[in-house]
Amino acid sequence: MRAAASTPAPSRSMQAISNRTAITGIGSTAFTRSADRTVLALATEASLRAVDDAGLHTSDIDGVVSFFHNQDTIAPRQLVQALGLEDCSFQVLSALGGGWACAAVATASMAIHAGLCRNVLVYRAMKGRSERNQPARIAAGEEQWSRPFGISHAAARFGPHVTAHIERYGTSSIDFAHLAVTQRGHARLNRKAMMTDPMSIDDHQSSPWLIYPFRLLDCCIRSDGAVAVVVSAADRARDSRHGPVYVRAIMGGSLGNQHGTLHADGLWELYGHRAAGKLYAGGGLTAADVDVAQLYDPFTGICLMHMEAFGLAAPGEAAARVRNGDTGLDGPIPVNTHGGLLSEAYTHGLGHVVEAVQQLRPGGVVDDWCDGAHDYDRTHCRQVRDAKVALICSECGDSSLLLTADR
Repeated sequence: MRAAASTPAPSRSMQAISNRTAITGIGSTAFTRSADRTVLALATEASLRAVDDAGLHTSDIDGVVSFFHNQDTIAPRQLVQALGLEDCSFQVLSALGGGWACAAVATASMAIHAGLCRNVLVYRAMKGRSERNQPARIAAGEEQWSRPFGISHAAARFGPHVTAHIERYGTSSIDFAHLAVTQRGHARLNRKAMMTDPMSIDDHQSSPWLIYPFRLLDCCIRSDGAVAVVVSAADRARDSRHGPVYVRAIMGGSLGNQHGTLHADGLWELYGHRAAGKLYAGGGLTAADVDVAQLYDPFTGICLMHMEAFGLAAPGEAAARVRNGDTGLDGPIPVNTHGGLLSEAYTHGLGHVVEAVQQLRPGGVVDDWCDGAHDYDRTHCRQVRDAKVALICSECGDSSLLLTADR
C-alpha cells in the first residue's frame, strides 16, 4: 500500500506483548540553542506536559525510563524526586544513546506487560548545544581501536558506511540534498522546529564539507531541550485524553559478530536489515502497511539506509523514492514529518516517537500551523492523511517500533 519493497514473510506469530500497551501522553519543551535552565528543569517540564496530556496525575506514574550518551542527562531518581513520585517501582537508565530511543519505549511496555507498573514515564533531556563540549577522555573499550585513528565524532564513524553505500549503489550528494530539502519543508510546518528557513538543493550543495561524504546540511543539529512520553496498559489507555496509540511490535538488539553493531552483511547495511523482518512479523504487518515513518537521521545518508533496511525502498532505491517525492507529506511513504534530527531538534530519537503518536491520534498533530481542523494544505498543515500505522527506528535500527491507531 505505502511501500515499494516487500519484506520477508512473517516467520513467527505476533508478539505476546502486541497491543497490550499504548502511548497515552506526549510532551516537550521548546528546543533552543542555549536553554537558561538545568537539564533537570527541562526533563521536569516535558514530563509534566506528557503526564497532563495523558489525563493523568504524577501520582499515577510508577515507572521511569531514560537513556543517555556521555553522561549528558539526569538519572531517573532525580526526576522521581522532582516530580514527587511516592510509588515508583521501576527505574531504568541506559547508556546506549541514539540506538535506544525505541528500546526505552519497549522497556516501559515490557514493565507494564509484566505487571510491574501501570503507567511508565519515558523521557530524554539534554543540553546538547550549550553543554556539548565534553572533556577529553581516555579511549577505552571499543573506542581504543578507533579514536586514536581519527574517529572522534559521529560523522567520522558513519562516513565510511555511507561511502560504501555510495560505491555499491551510486548514491550521490545530490540525493542527500533532496532528503534534507524535503525534511526542511516538513520542519517549516512545525512550530517546535529549530530550523525553518527555506532550503534549496543549491543551498545544500554550497554548504561546506565537514568530512566526506557529509556536507554541513547533511548533519543533524544540536539542541537543548527535552521530550517525554507516557506508556500505559492498554485497558487503562482507552479512557486517555486523546485516545491511545498502541504499541504493536517492538524490536531491539545488535550484532555479536565481527561486523559490530553498525552493519549487518556489509558496510552498506545496518542492523535494521536483520531486525526489520522480526519487527514486522511481531506485529503481523509488512512494510507495505506502514503509512508514516519516523527514521533516525543523524545524517542524510543514514536515513536513506534506514529506508532500505526496513523495506520502505529496495536496496539502492531509497534515493530515487526521495527524489520522486515519495517521502513527502502527500507521498506514498511520508518520512520524518516533523523535520527529524536534521531540522526539528536533536533529542536522540525520542522526538520521532512523539511525532509518530501525533500523526496517529484522532486529532492529529497539534503543533503545525493549522487554524482549526486539518485541511492538508501544505502551506500550514503537516498532518498525513489517514495514517494508521507508524514505523519508528532508532540509530542503525538497534531498536524499532510499530505503532497503530487501532488494535
